[in-house]
Amino acid sequence: MKQSFRRPLLAVALTLGFLAPSAQALTFVLNDVSAGGMSAQQLAAFQTAANFWSGKFSDPVTVYLDIGFNNLGPNILGSTGSSYVSTTYDNIHGALAADATSALDATAMTHMQSGPALKFWATQGDGSSRFDNDGSLNNSTLGLTTANAKAMGFNIGTSTALPDASIVFANAYASDFVYTRAGGVPADKIDFITVAEHEIGHALGFTSGVDFIDYCMAPNLECGGGVNRFEDDWWYTPLDMFRYSAAGVADVRIGGSPYFSVDGGVTNIAAFSTGSEHGNGWQASHFGPGQINLMRPFVGDGEFYDASNRDLAAFDAIGWNVAAVPEPSTWAMLAAGLGLVGWSSRRRQTAQSA
Repeated sequence: MKQSFRRPLLAVALTLGFLAPSAQALTFVLNDVSAGGMSAQQLAAFQTAANFWSGKFSDPVTVYLDIGFNNLGPNILGSTGSSYVSTTYDNIHGALAADATSALDATAMTHMQSGPALKFWATQGDGSSRFDNDGSLNNSTLGLTTANAKAMGFNIGTSTALPDASIVFANAYASDFVYTRAGGVPADKIDFITVAEHEIGHALGFTSGVDFIDYCMAPNLECGGGVNRFEDDWWYTPLDMFRYSAAGVADVRIGGSPYFSVDGGVTNIAAFSTGSEHGNGWQASHFGPGQINLMRPFVGDGEFYDASNRDLAAFDAIGWNVAAVPEPSTWAMLAAGLGLVGWSSRRRQTAQSA
């Protein structure tokens, strides 16, 4: 399926002025922008999804979301467009160190790369790959969703008028969604709460710059040309700092067999998807389809679930303070065979000033 997101062309530089506590835990402000408005049942279901994340994270952060139904492409149930900001890897390293609260955070910090720039295997502008350690902007600067930036403690001025993200659901599937889990989800229905939790997860920072590169590898003049076209701007995100293909091998290439790891690639916590255009057919801003995680790229009819321990570990690593994240030795690593007719969660990236 062809995706239609585009990488933001503008990013606002972050400051390291930390937020004054505005709440005791993660809070969402929801703004219904649907033509005609969402039904009371739809709004209640989305609030349930927001409440799930509020119950998992203790960060004193307010996240502003536009929500609604609109026309989307075939087989697309939900789409999230997030506002992005950018800052240096040094700043992110410092913010994560200051915000570290869990054993997982301690492990991640011990194994994060040193120095002002990241080193990784990357796809080049001509489709080749190389070990990129030249300290260019793509090594020294990362892009963050504004919600993720706030979780790290950066001072970001979003509001209802300037939201952190816009989450749109397909009105073509409105009658196929079930908006309550009471009594279970019928076999011929899609659980709206699961989809909403998933889309909120993208807004909170479960994103990968590999998707930006994957998109730009198609004939696309707005991405420029040449083998070095990805060197002089930011492309990757905090989640990409934990993308490995082997012990000690940081890997942000399209395709391959990347996985999420917080100990320098020694422990494979969960496989990542590798790109919808030139990878495994699923956007890289997801876990792979081989395990039941909230941030996998699809959900089957009659299925419903919340974030797994693997999902929560990823959010903990990128700066969210999770109430209880299992120790590395207890992470469930078993893959489940799926074979489900599912959905593709396409994200459309947008940029706004903050």
